[in-house]
Amino acid sequence: MDVQALIALVLATAVLGLVPGPVVAALVGRALYSGVRSTFGFLAGVFVGDLAWLLAAVSGLGYVAATYSTVFLVIKYVGAAYLIYLGIGAIRHAMAKNQEIHIPKSSRKGAGFMSGLLVTLGNPKLVAFYVGFLPTFIDVQALSFTDTFLAAFLVPTTFALMNFGWALSAAKAKTLFKSAMPLKVLNTLSGGLLVGAGVVMAVEDQ
Repeated sequence: MDVQALIALVLATAVLGLVPGPVVAALVGRALYSGVRSTFGFLAGVFVGDLAWLLAAVSGLGYVAATYSTVFLVIKYVGAAYLIYLGIGAIRHAMAKNQEIHIPKSSRKGAGFMSGLLVTLGNPKLVAFYVGFLPTFIDVQALSFTDTFLAAFLVPTTFALMNFGWALSAAKAKTLFKSAMPLKVLNTLSGGLLVGAGVVMAVEDQ
């Protein structure tokens, strides 16, 4: 790929990163619920998931995995169920007397990574991007090793930067709320975003 193709690829990826979807909704929900640090594991899982889909598209396995694999559906529904579980937890916390925003410790580490990975691997919008849009944008089957390396670095990294921007913006918004009532509303909103992301992910066609 020449420089113009690489720039166009990054711009197309950035535009998609600006469009809210299950990943963005889940990310904003976590950031509102427990700040930007709680999203680091989730962001790492999303990065690995993006990298896995890109390599699958380059190897020609992406279409098969997205269209015929029962594993894809299992990942999709497990990821959706986990988002709904986190959302319900946030809403229940909003109803409690203690209005300190927090997320369970298990969700800050490995569970955050796994939820980000599952949501990315089972996200129909990203499947459409990697399996449908990307091959029409570049000839993924004809990429050299260098081109594959560049794409594998640029695409997930661009998504990661856009996602971090969403998380940072949500976390900054959270700092504006200090009293108990706004925090209760904020917890409810973050829980609703997580539940909504899970529902959309579960019902959306690939």
